[in-house]
This record gives sequence, structure tokens and C-alpha cells, in this order.
Amino acid sequence: MDSEEENNMIVTFLPQNIKQQVHKKDYLLNIASKANIMIDGNCGGKKNCGKCKVQVVSGVIAPLSSEEISILTEKEIKEGYRLACHLMVEDDLVVQVPQINNNISRKTKLTWMPENLSLKASIKKYFVKIDKASLQNQVSDSDRILKVLPEKGVAISPFLLVNMPRLLEESDPQITVTVKDNLIIDLEIGDTTSHCYGIAFDIGTTTVVGMLWDLNEGKMIGASALTNPQSIFGADVISRIHFSSSDPNNLLIMKTKIKECFNHIIKDFISLYNINNMHIYEATVVGNTTMSHLFMGVDPTQLSRSPFVPVFCMPIDLPGKDMEVNINPLGNVHLLPNIAGHVGSDMVGVLLASDIMELEGINLAIDVGTNGEIVLSQKGRVFACSTAAGPAFEGASIYQGMRAASGAIEGAHIHYGELILKVIDDTEPIGICGSGLIDITAELLNIGIIDHTGKLMDENWAIENNIDTSLAKRLRKGKNGKEFVLFWLEGQEDIVITQKDIREVQLAKGAIYGGIVIMLSELGLQVKDLDKIILAGAFGNYIKKESALGIGLFPKISLDKIISMGNAAGVGASMALLSLEDRKKAHEQARKVEHIELSGHSDFQTEYIKAMNFPKEV
Repeated sequence: MDSEEENNMIVTFLPQNIKQQVHKKDYLLNIASKANIMIDGNCGGKKNCGKCKVQVVSGVIAPLSSEEISILTEKEIKEGYRLACHLMVEDDLVVQVPQINNNISRKTKLTWMPENLSLKASIKKYFVKIDKASLQNQVSDSDRILKVLPEKGVAISPFLLVNMPRLLEESDPQITVTVKDNLIIDLEIGDTTSHCYGIAFDIGTTTVVGMLWDLNEGKMIGASALTNPQSIFGADVISRIHFSSSDPNNLLIMKTKIKECFNHIIKDFISLYNINNMHIYEATVVGNTTMSHLFMGVDPTQLSRSPFVPVFCMPIDLPGKDMEVNINPLGNVHLLPNIAGHVGSDMVGVLLASDIMELEGINLAIDVGTNGEIVLSQKGRVFACSTAAGPAFEGASIYQGMRAASGAIEGAHIHYGELILKVIDDTEPIGICGSGLIDITAELLNIGIIDHTGKLMDENWAIENNIDTSLAKRLRKGKNGKEFVLFWLEGQEDIVITQKDIREVQLAKGAIYGGIVIMLSELGLQVKDLDKIILAGAFGNYIKKESALGIGLFPKISLDKIISMGNAAGVGASMALLSLEDRKKAHEQARKVEHIELSGHSDFQTEYIKAMNFPKEV
């Protein structure tokens, strides 16, 4: 046996029971990526977030690193937990991976369509009878097909010529002809006119959502969501850009990951709804500018450095076969246009869905995420900017933060000294997601346990200031400094919010609020002039408006002027799929947007610092 064979090792990932061969020593996090196993890698392999915990079931492993000893609890160490980014595989291993359940229903139930949608998809299907060739009818197969089509000026894709003789060899052939933009892209025996589908994809930094539509009826058949598999290389776009540029092969890895995610969603649709992928003729795609670049396999490096210029902003159309997306090979994949380096086609989708450019008054649309993307509209003039809010609201930079999944604290309320937690799936809490983080901060601010500067008080101060004893006892000094206990766990690490977590909230909300102030100032306006705030995305749909206003995430306007639109980016992608008129409108609107680069704005830093403090009155 040669040395290479001797070095071969097998890592088995449970509960999926997926086996991955390893030819040389490598870190478990990298091996999981190759096996398409999702493990939280929020820091992009920098070994400092402590969230890639796995449990080693069997196998010989190296001793714990000093970082692992400081991050893992005694109970976790005793039970065989390790950090995947620290664990070098040197032998066969069996590891148990905590399941990342993004609570898909939260994402997929946020899709709606405007009542006045003009259904005009780019796909048409015709069931026709083709004349048989004869000595008296020596017309080519392709010309006989074109002759019977009700649509004139149509061409046939050369890609279809190879199979054309087989299709027409029957004495009385009846076939279905599929036409897209005056080009025949498919020929089938029999009548398949009722089978005509398209998919709208929204590539979120955290979650990828696919929506399957009947193009004939304009009805959504179903939706599916998966964790963005690129997450293993970092929770935010900057981490992924750095990974993509760190090795020549990494850009291809990132491109492949998102294509595989698309194809997984398509496979789910095929299985769930008994459809043929050959009958999926079009896909529309939106995402932030980095996601758009990675989807196209375009190096996004310059998006991470000044002047943050994208390689492309224009819309892109390519056949499914060229994009390696498992729809009809000649079906079209349409990527909507980007606006700027950090304002992508997802915000073009929001523009389209909200129709904000047509609304009366002064209106804001905000998609709160790792990059808080903001649009401001007044009388048809539109500004856009992106604020580096960081991953706090998606849990990545929070000590016990997590995505909105089973066991996440998603809400909190203090009532007569009692802390009442709302946990997804009503289970024992295991962490805090973004909406819960905002609620908890607002509640602690309201009773004075946090002051307007963000300082977390200690137990003695709380008792001296007549804070309810049961709440005061939750204040303590932990291994990471001051913290407030949200839930006690016997024999495990308690669920807490730390002083550092509160600072992360301040940084995130300060960036968003500061961006809003700068945009308003560009139009000579103030916060008091706002007529409406439109919240886009799942996060905007689930946060409590009162809490968001209480911590100063948004300008203080009446609650009825804050509108949650759900997955507006996905809705916009769906509108562009179903209506060529709306697709054209999206392209025109993207060109009209005036972009403000906050990092180069002389007043942004001042407004950002001012906005980091919490309001003095909740």
C-alpha cells in the first residue's frame, strides 16, 4: 500500500450519514464544505466566532486547542464537542452536526403578489399538427413547423435540429412548440401546453429562496428555502469576498455552491409537485451585488475596497445550460440589474414590489440585513445607499446569536418583573435571533437596566434603583464581562445577553439610522418629514415595530406608517418572471436610482456616532 492510500481517511457526518473521503490532513470545517454539510462558519474560518460546534462520536482526535478550551463549556468538552475550524482530521471520524433549521416557513410564507399584475410571461406554448413530408411537399422539417405556428417571424434554435427527425417521423405528428422571444426553444410529442413553469430565486446572504410559478395561470405552486451554502465561508459578504480572492479555485467553489443550491431547490420542486424540469423555461434571480457576482463567477474583490465599484450592473440573460441550472437547457436565466457596489438586484426587486417611485410623499424602503440597504423616494426621485450594519441582526456577531430557527428567542416582554420569552417552536431556548435581540434590548432599556449610552447595569445598581429583585438577580459578571441571564439551563451554559452584544446592537442600528439621516439630508429633508417606512425581508416582517422604534433603529414615526412587506425582493423577482412589462420597468427604475456612497460622505461618521446612543425615552 502506498503512502497516499495510507493517508486516506473517511469522515462520516451524522445525522445525514454522509461520508467524505479525505486524502490529506485538513480542518473539519473545510471537509464539511466539500461534503455539502452545513456547519455555521460565521467568521469565515478565522477561528474566532466559536459557532462551528460539532460532537465527535468516534475516532482519534488531536488535543483541544487553547481557543476551544476558552470557548467550549466543561459539559461540552466532556461530551466530545469540538470547533470544526480548529479540528484537524488525522484519522477516520464520525461527527454529529447540529442541524441548521432556518424555519423555512418563515421565509416562504412572506410572498404575495400585487392585484394589478399584468401577466405577460416570455414563454408561449402551441400544440400543432405538422404536415407530413412527401414528394409533393418537399419542405424541410423546420419550415413545416414554422408554417403552422400562429406566431410569425419565429426562428428555431439550432440546438433542436438533432432530435427533430425523431419527433416528426410519425405519419400524423402532433407536437407542442415552445417559443421564447421569437425563438423556438423546445419541441415535444403530444400536448404539454398546460406544463409551463418558471422559478424566481432570491439569493440572500443567509438564505436562498425559490418560488415556483405556473406561467400560464400566474399562480405560485410552491416555495422552498435553503441555507445559503456559502455561509460556511463567512456570515457576511466581506468574508466571502476575501475567501473568493484568497485562492484561484475559491471563486469557482462559491459559484458552484450557489448553483448546487438552486438545483437542490429545483429537485425539491420536481419531487413535491411531480413536474419535469424540462418544463421550467425561465428563472429570474435577485441578490445583493456580491451574491450576483458570485453567481456569475465574477471576481467581487473590488467590492471590498474603495471606491467599491462593481464589475457589472446590467441585467444578464443566459441559457440554463450555460448557467448550469437544471431548467430546460434553452430556458432563460435572467439576473436583474444591480444598482451599485453594495446595492444589488434584491433592492431592484423591492423597488418593483413596493412601487415606491410612484408613491405620494416621502417614503423609505429598508431591507435590514448584514448590509442595511435603504431607498428614499420623493416625487419620483430616488436615492439608495448601503450601510455596513454588520451581522448582529442575523445573530453572527452576538455571543449566543443564531438564525431564526427552532429554539431561537424571537421575542421578549417584561411584565411586572417577570421576563417572558417567545421561542420559535416553543422549545427550550438555545440562542437569540435578530428580532429577539431587538426586543430584549428595548425591554431592558425601558426598565433602565440598559441606559441610553448602552451601559448594562450591575445587580447592586439595579437593587439600589428599585429594579424588581427577580430581574436584578439576572445581572452578573460572566466570562465575557457583564451579562443579563435570559434563561437558566441546568448543567449547561445559560442563555445570556452580554454587554458586548448590546454594543453590537448599537453599531448596527447606528449605521442604519445614520444612513437614513444622510439620505434625507440629500433632499434637504429631516426625519419629521417622513410619510412612510417600508420594511422588506423576513427580519423586517418579524421584528416588533415598537421595539425597533424604542432602540432607535428607525426614525420615530407613528406605527401605522411602518409597513412590513415580507420578502419584497422575492416578490419583485416573481413580478419580473411573470410580466415582461414589469421586467422592463425594473430595468428602467434601476437606472434612475442615485447612489450615495456613505463611506465617502463627509457627515456620515458624525451621524453614525450620534445614532449609536439609544433614545432617552422608549
